[in-house]
Amino acid sequence: MAAAMLAAGLVVGSVGGGAIGALLANRHTTTANTPAITAAGVAAPAPSPGSYAAIYQQTVPGVVTIATQISRGGARSFSQAEGSGIVVDKQGDILTNAHVVAGATQLQVTFNDGHTATGQVKGVDQSADLAIVKVSVSQDQLHPLAIGNSDTLQVGDTALAIGSPFGLQGTFTAGIVSGLNRSTTAPNGRALTGMIQTDAPINPGNSGGALIDGRGQLIGINDSIQSPVEGNVGVGFAIPINRAESLLPSLEKGVAIQHPWLGISGQTITTGTADQLGLSGKSGVLVVDVVAGGPAAKAGLQASGQADSSDDIITAIDGHQITTIEQLTQYLDTKKVGDHVTLSVTRNGQHISVGVTLGNFQAQPSATP
Repeated sequence: MAAAMLAAGLVVGSVGGGAIGALLANRHTTTANTPAITAAGVAAPAPSPGSYAAIYQQTVPGVVTIATQISRGGARSFSQAEGSGIVVDKQGDILTNAHVVAGATQLQVTFNDGHTATGQVKGVDQSADLAIVKVSVSQDQLHPLAIGNSDTLQVGDTALAIGSPFGLQGTFTAGIVSGLNRSTTAPNGRALTGMIQTDAPINPGNSGGALIDGRGQLIGINDSIQSPVEGNVGVGFAIPINRAESLLPSLEKGVAIQHPWLGISGQTITTGTADQLGLSGKSGVLVVDVVAGGPAAKAGLQASGQADSSDDIITAIDGHQITTIEQLTQYLDTKKVGDHVTLSVTRNGQHISVGVTLGNFQAQPSATP
Protein backbone atom coordinates (compact mmCIF):
# COMPACT_ATOMS: atom_id res chain seq x y z
CA MET A 1 0.00 0.00 0.00
CA ALA A 2 1.52 3.24 -1.13
CA ALA A 3 0.96 5.95 1.46
CA ALA A 4 2.36 9.41 0.84
CA MET A 5 3.82 11.14 3.90
CA LEU A 6 2.21 14.53 4.36
CA ALA A 7 4.93 16.93 5.52
CA ALA A 8 5.59 18.41 2.10
CA GLY A 9 8.47 20.79 1.29
CA LEU A 10 6.96 24.18 0.60
CA VAL A 11 9.93 26.42 -0.26
CA VAL A 12 13.31 25.60 -1.77
CA GLY A 13 16.03 28.18 -2.37
CA SER A 14 19.12 29.85 -0.92
CA VAL A 15 19.58 32.49 1.71
CA GLY A 16 20.91 35.07 -0.73
CA GLY A 17 18.68 34.14 -3.63
CA GLY A 18 16.17 36.97 -3.45
CA ALA A 19 12.44 36.17 -3.70
CA ILE A 20 11.89 32.46 -3.08
CA GLY A 21 8.17 32.07 -3.47
CA ALA A 22 4.82 33.75 -3.77
CA LEU A 23 1.96 33.48 -1.30
CA LEU A 24 -1.17 32.26 -3.01
CA ALA A 25 -4.26 33.71 -1.36
CA ASN A 26 -7.59 35.28 -2.18
CA ARG A 27 -7.65 38.83 -0.91
CA HIS A 28 -11.06 40.40 -0.20
CA THR A 29 -11.39 44.18 -0.07
CA THR A 30 -14.23 46.50 0.83
CA THR A 31 -14.99 49.57 -1.26
CA ALA A 32 -17.42 52.45 -0.77
CA ASN A 33 -19.98 50.62 -2.90
CA THR A 34 -19.50 47.29 -1.12
CA PRO A 35 -20.81 47.14 2.46
CA ALA A 36 -18.76 45.25 5.06
CA ILE A 37 -19.97 41.74 5.72
CA THR A 38 -19.92 42.11 9.51
CA ALA A 39 -20.72 45.17 11.61
CA ALA A 40 -17.90 46.50 13.79
CA GLY A 41 -18.24 45.69 17.46
CA VAL A 42 -20.79 42.87 17.07
CA ALA A 43 -19.52 39.74 18.83
CA ALA A 44 -20.04 36.33 17.27
CA PRO A 45 -22.60 34.20 19.11
CA ALA A 46 -21.25 31.52 21.43
CA PRO A 47 -21.24 28.08 19.77
CA SER A 48 -23.79 25.53 20.89
CA PRO A 49 -22.33 23.06 23.44
CA GLY A 50 -21.18 19.89 21.70
CA SER A 51 -21.25 21.47 18.24
CA TYR A 52 -18.30 21.27 15.88
CA ALA A 53 -17.70 24.97 16.50
CA ALA A 54 -17.53 24.36 20.26
CA ILE A 55 -15.18 21.40 19.81
CA TYR A 56 -12.94 23.48 17.58
CA GLN A 57 -12.68 26.35 20.07
CA GLN A 58 -11.95 23.83 22.82
CA THR A 59 -9.18 21.97 20.98
CA VAL A 60 -7.48 24.29 18.49
CA PRO A 61 -5.21 25.89 21.14
CA GLY A 62 -3.64 22.45 21.61
CA VAL A 63 -2.56 22.06 17.97
CA VAL A 64 0.52 23.83 16.63
CA THR A 65 2.32 24.37 13.34
CA ILE A 66 5.88 23.04 13.07
CA ALA A 67 8.13 24.69 10.50
CA THR A 68 11.46 23.01 9.79
CA GLN A 69 14.59 24.10 7.98
CA ILE A 70 16.76 21.41 6.44
CA SER A 71 20.27 21.94 5.14
CA ARG A 72 20.80 20.73 1.57
CA GLY A 73 24.53 20.21 1.29
CA GLY A 74 25.71 23.71 2.18
CA ALA A 75 25.36 26.45 4.74
CA ARG A 76 23.42 28.63 2.31
CA SER A 77 21.30 25.94 0.67
CA PHE A 78 18.12 24.88 2.44
CA SER A 79 14.57 23.66 2.14
CA GLN A 80 11.61 24.44 4.35
CA ALA A 81 8.60 22.36 5.25
CA GLU A 82 5.58 22.63 7.49
CA GLY A 83 3.71 20.04 9.49
CA SER A 84 1.59 19.98 12.62
CA GLY A 85 1.96 18.97 16.25
CA ILE A 86 -0.08 18.28 19.37
CA VAL A 87 0.50 19.68 22.87
CA VAL A 88 0.50 16.68 25.22
CA ASP A 89 1.47 18.19 28.59
CA LYS A 90 2.33 21.37 30.50
CA GLN A 91 6.07 20.66 30.31
CA GLY A 92 6.37 21.76 26.69
CA ASP A 93 6.21 18.40 24.94
CA ILE A 94 4.78 18.48 21.42
CA LEU A 95 3.86 15.16 19.75
CA THR A 96 4.28 14.94 15.99
CA ASN A 97 5.38 12.54 13.23
CA ALA A 98 8.99 11.49 12.82
CA HIS A 99 8.82 12.37 9.13
CA VAL A 100 7.79 15.95 9.98
CA VAL A 101 11.08 16.64 11.78
CA ALA A 102 13.36 14.31 9.78
CA GLY A 103 16.69 16.00 9.02
CA ALA A 104 15.64 19.32 10.53
CA THR A 105 18.45 21.68 11.53
CA GLN A 106 16.03 24.30 12.88
CA LEU A 107 12.49 24.03 14.25
CA GLN A 108 9.93 26.76 14.86
CA VAL A 109 6.67 26.02 16.66
CA THR A 110 3.76 28.41 16.11
CA PHE A 111 0.83 28.32 18.50
CA ASN A 112 -2.74 29.10 17.51
CA ASP A 113 -2.53 32.61 18.98
CA GLY A 114 0.46 33.41 16.79
CA HIS A 115 3.11 33.02 19.49
CA THR A 116 6.26 31.28 18.25
CA ALA A 117 9.01 29.34 19.99
CA THR A 118 12.12 27.45 18.97
CA GLY A 119 11.71 23.70 19.22
CA GLN A 120 14.18 20.92 19.91
CA VAL A 121 13.70 17.28 18.92
CA LYS A 122 13.83 15.23 22.12
CA GLY A 123 12.98 11.77 20.88
CA VAL A 124 12.27 10.03 17.57
CA ASP A 125 10.91 6.59 16.71
CA GLN A 126 11.17 6.08 12.95
CA SER A 127 9.55 2.64 13.26
CA ALA A 128 6.38 4.17 14.73
CA ASP A 129 6.66 7.49 12.81
CA LEU A 130 6.45 9.48 16.05
CA ALA A 131 8.58 12.22 17.58
CA ILE A 132 8.58 14.63 20.51
CA VAL A 133 9.55 18.29 20.08
CA LYS A 134 10.36 20.27 23.23
CA VAL A 135 9.61 23.99 23.62
CA SER A 136 10.38 26.30 26.52
CA VAL A 137 7.34 28.52 27.01
CA SER A 138 5.06 29.59 29.83
CA GLN A 139 2.63 26.93 31.00
CA ASP A 140 -0.16 29.38 30.23
CA GLN A 141 0.79 28.98 26.56
CA LEU A 142 0.32 25.19 26.67
CA HIS A 143 -3.12 23.64 26.27
CA PRO A 144 -2.83 19.82 26.26
CA LEU A 145 -5.63 17.98 24.49
CA ALA A 146 -7.83 15.57 26.40
CA ILE A 147 -6.87 11.98 25.55
CA GLY A 148 -9.50 9.56 24.25
CA ASN A 149 -9.47 5.79 23.83
CA SER A 150 -8.69 4.63 20.30
CA ASP A 151 -9.35 0.99 21.24
CA THR A 152 -13.10 1.67 21.45
CA LEU A 153 -13.45 3.30 18.02
CA GLN A 154 -16.00 1.97 15.56
CA VAL A 155 -16.40 2.57 11.86
CA GLY A 156 -18.84 5.45 11.50
CA ASP A 157 -17.68 7.36 14.59
CA THR A 158 -17.07 11.10 14.19
CA ALA A 159 -13.52 12.03 13.18
CA LEU A 160 -12.36 15.67 13.20
CA ALA A 161 -8.93 16.78 11.98
CA ILE A 162 -7.02 19.90 13.01
CA GLY A 163 -3.70 20.88 11.46
CA SER A 164 -1.89 23.12 9.00
CA PRO A 165 -2.46 21.77 5.48
CA PHE A 166 -0.43 23.79 2.95
CA GLY A 167 0.58 26.05 5.84
CA LEU A 168 -3.01 27.09 6.61
CA GLN A 169 -2.84 27.02 10.40
CA GLY A 170 -5.83 25.92 12.45
CA THR A 171 -7.65 24.24 9.56
CA PHE A 172 -10.57 22.11 10.79
CA THR A 173 -12.15 19.32 8.75
CA ALA A 174 -14.84 16.80 9.59
CA GLY A 175 -15.58 13.23 8.62
CA ILE A 176 -15.92 9.78 10.11
CA VAL A 177 -13.78 6.81 11.00
CA SER A 178 -14.02 5.03 7.66
CA GLY A 179 -11.89 2.00 8.51
CA LEU A 180 -9.89 0.35 11.29
CA ASN A 181 -6.78 -1.84 11.48
CA ARG A 182 -5.38 -0.53 8.21
CA SER A 183 -1.71 -0.93 7.28
CA THR A 184 0.75 1.66 5.98
CA THR A 185 4.54 2.02 6.09
CA ALA A 186 6.83 3.93 8.46
CA PRO A 187 9.67 6.12 7.10
CA ASN A 188 12.20 3.33 7.69
CA GLY A 189 10.14 0.70 5.87
CA ARG A 190 8.58 -0.98 8.91
CA ALA A 191 4.91 -1.91 8.57
CA LEU A 192 2.49 0.25 10.58
CA THR A 193 -0.59 -1.77 11.43
CA GLY A 194 -3.78 -0.98 13.33
CA MET A 195 -4.05 2.44 11.70
CA ILE A 196 -7.24 4.51 11.78
CA GLN A 197 -8.65 5.32 8.35
CA THR A 198 -10.66 8.53 8.02
CA ASP A 199 -12.38 10.50 5.27
CA ALA A 200 -11.90 13.78 7.16
CA PRO A 201 -9.95 15.78 4.54
CA ILE A 202 -6.23 15.86 5.32
CA ASN A 203 -3.49 17.12 3.04
CA PRO A 204 0.26 17.88 3.04
CA GLY A 205 0.96 19.77 6.27
CA ASN A 206 -1.65 17.88 8.32
CA SER A 207 1.00 15.35 9.39
CA GLY A 208 1.43 15.31 13.15
CA GLY A 209 -1.90 17.05 13.71
CA ALA A 210 -4.83 15.90 15.79
CA LEU A 211 -7.64 13.49 14.95
CA ILE A 212 -10.42 14.17 17.44
CA ASP A 213 -13.65 12.38 18.28
CA GLY A 214 -17.12 13.87 18.74
CA ARG A 215 -16.38 14.66 22.40
CA GLY A 216 -13.28 16.68 21.63
CA GLN A 217 -10.86 13.97 22.74
CA LEU A 218 -7.65 13.05 20.92
CA ILE A 219 -7.94 9.65 19.23
CA GLY A 220 -5.13 9.75 16.67
CA ILE A 221 -2.15 11.52 15.12
CA ASN A 222 -2.72 12.24 11.43
CA ASP A 223 0.06 10.54 9.53
CA SER A 224 -0.41 9.91 5.82
CA ILE A 225 -2.73 9.72 2.86
CA GLN A 226 -3.26 7.26 0.06
CA SER A 227 -3.64 9.33 -3.08
CA PRO A 228 -2.48 9.26 -6.69
CA VAL A 229 -2.30 13.07 -6.69
CA GLU A 230 -0.72 13.68 -3.26
CA GLY A 231 -3.89 15.43 -2.12
CA ASN A 232 -7.06 14.48 -0.28
CA VAL A 233 -9.22 11.84 -1.93
CA GLY A 234 -10.95 10.76 1.28
CA VAL A 235 -8.41 8.12 2.38
CA GLY A 236 -6.26 9.30 5.27
CA PHE A 237 -4.52 7.38 8.04
CA ALA A 238 -3.85 8.24 11.68
CA ILE A 239 -1.74 6.56 14.34
CA PRO A 240 -4.02 5.45 17.22
CA ILE A 241 -3.46 7.54 20.35
CA ASN A 242 -3.27 4.44 22.55
CA ARG A 243 -0.19 3.30 20.63
CA ALA A 244 1.40 6.74 20.87
CA GLU A 245 0.68 6.95 24.61
CA SER A 246 2.58 3.73 25.25
CA LEU A 247 5.66 5.22 23.57
CA LEU A 248 5.47 8.74 25.05
CA PRO A 249 7.59 8.11 28.18
CA SER A 250 10.50 6.83 26.07
CA LEU A 251 10.11 9.56 23.46
CA GLU A 252 10.07 12.29 26.11
CA LYS A 253 13.30 10.91 27.60
CA GLY A 254 14.95 10.46 24.21
CA VAL A 255 15.36 6.73 24.83
CA ALA A 256 15.87 4.51 21.77
CA ILE A 257 12.77 2.38 21.22
CA GLN A 258 13.04 -1.22 20.05
CA HIS A 259 10.44 -3.06 17.99
CA PRO A 260 10.26 -6.88 17.69
CA TRP A 261 11.21 -8.32 14.31
CA LEU A 262 11.13 -11.69 12.57
CA GLY A 263 13.26 -10.67 9.60
CA ILE A 264 11.19 -11.95 6.70
CA SER A 265 9.47 -10.66 3.60
CA GLY A 266 6.11 -12.32 3.15
CA GLN A 267 2.78 -12.11 1.41
CA THR A 268 -0.76 -13.16 2.22
CA ILE A 269 -1.79 -16.34 0.47
CA THR A 270 -5.05 -16.09 -1.47
CA THR A 271 -6.85 -18.84 -3.34
CA GLY A 272 -5.55 -17.40 -6.58
CA THR A 273 -1.96 -17.28 -5.31
CA ALA A 274 -2.16 -20.85 -4.02
CA ASP A 275 -3.48 -22.16 -7.35
CA GLN A 276 -0.98 -20.17 -9.40
CA LEU A 277 2.05 -21.32 -7.41
CA GLY A 278 0.78 -24.80 -6.66
CA LEU A 279 1.05 -24.31 -2.91
CA SER A 280 0.22 -27.12 -0.52
CA GLY A 281 -1.44 -24.63 1.83
CA LYS A 282 -4.38 -22.45 0.78
CA SER A 283 -4.03 -19.78 3.48
CA GLY A 284 -1.40 -18.23 5.68
CA VAL A 285 1.71 -16.11 5.04
CA LEU A 286 4.13 -17.18 2.34
CA VAL A 287 7.72 -16.52 3.40
CA VAL A 288 9.16 -15.02 0.20
CA ASP A 289 12.55 -13.99 1.58
CA VAL A 290 14.54 -14.28 4.81
CA VAL A 291 16.91 -11.51 5.91
CA ALA A 292 20.43 -12.89 6.20
CA GLY A 293 21.49 -12.99 9.84
CA GLY A 294 18.01 -12.10 11.04
CA PRO A 295 15.98 -13.96 13.68
CA ALA A 296 14.06 -16.10 11.16
CA ALA A 297 17.24 -17.03 9.31
CA LYS A 298 18.90 -18.10 12.55
CA ALA A 299 15.84 -20.22 13.38
CA GLY A 300 16.03 -22.01 10.02
CA LEU A 301 13.01 -20.52 8.23
CA GLN A 302 13.33 -21.15 4.49
CA ALA A 303 12.52 -19.01 1.44
CA SER A 304 13.70 -18.91 -2.17
CA GLY A 305 13.81 -15.12 -2.61
CA GLN A 306 10.82 -15.19 -4.94
CA ALA A 307 7.34 -16.57 -4.39
CA ASP A 308 7.21 -20.27 -5.23
CA SER A 309 6.02 -23.59 -3.85
CA SER A 310 9.28 -24.30 -2.01
CA ASP A 311 8.80 -21.37 0.40
CA ASP A 312 7.74 -21.93 4.00
CA ILE A 313 4.14 -21.03 4.87
CA ILE A 314 3.38 -19.61 8.33
CA THR A 315 -0.08 -20.69 9.46
CA ALA A 316 0.02 -19.78 13.17
CA ILE A 317 2.13 -18.04 15.80
CA ASP A 318 2.01 -19.18 19.42
CA GLY A 319 -1.11 -21.14 18.55
CA HIS A 320 -2.92 -18.14 17.04
CA GLN A 321 -4.06 -18.83 13.48
CA ILE A 322 -2.54 -16.48 10.90
CA THR A 323 -4.19 -15.87 7.52
CA THR A 324 -2.72 -12.47 6.56
CA ILE A 325 0.60 -10.64 6.84
CA GLU A 326 -1.25 -7.91 8.82
CA GLN A 327 -2.30 -10.44 11.48
CA LEU A 328 1.28 -11.63 11.81
CA THR A 329 2.62 -8.08 12.21
CA GLN A 330 -0.10 -7.11 14.67
CA TYR A 331 0.73 -10.08 16.87
CA LEU A 332 4.43 -9.23 16.79
CA ASP A 333 3.54 -5.72 17.98
CA THR A 334 2.28 -7.27 21.23
CA LYS A 335 5.71 -8.83 21.93
CA LYS A 336 9.11 -7.48 22.97
CA VAL A 337 12.59 -7.82 21.56
CA GLY A 338 14.08 -11.02 22.99
CA ASP A 339 10.71 -12.80 23.34
CA HIS A 340 10.49 -16.34 21.99
CA VAL A 341 7.63 -17.25 19.64
CA THR A 342 6.67 -20.54 18.05
CA LEU A 343 5.64 -20.56 14.38
CA SER A 344 3.46 -23.25 12.87
CA VAL A 345 4.94 -23.80 9.42
CA THR A 346 4.01 -25.83 6.37
CA ARG A 347 7.14 -26.90 4.48
CA ASN A 348 6.82 -29.04 1.34
CA GLY A 349 3.48 -30.33 2.60
CA GLN A 350 4.81 -31.21 6.05
CA HIS A 351 3.70 -29.43 9.24
CA ILE A 352 6.53 -28.37 11.57
CA SER A 353 7.14 -25.97 14.45
CA VAL A 354 9.90 -23.37 14.34
CA GLY A 355 10.98 -21.44 17.43
CA VAL A 356 12.23 -17.87 16.87
CA THR A 357 13.78 -15.38 19.28
CA LEU A 358 12.63 -11.95 18.15
CA GLY A 359 15.26 -9.34 17.30
CA ASN A 360 15.17 -5.55 17.08
CA PHE A 361 13.80 -4.19 13.81
CA GLN A 362 16.46 -3.35 11.23
CA ALA A 363 15.53 -1.15 8.27
CA GLN A 364 15.67 -3.00 4.95
CA PRO A 365 15.22 -1.94 1.31
CA SER A 366 11.64 -3.26 1.58
CA ALA A 367 9.39 -3.58 4.59
CA THR A 368 9.78 -6.77 6.63
CA PRO A 369 7.75 -7.86 9.65
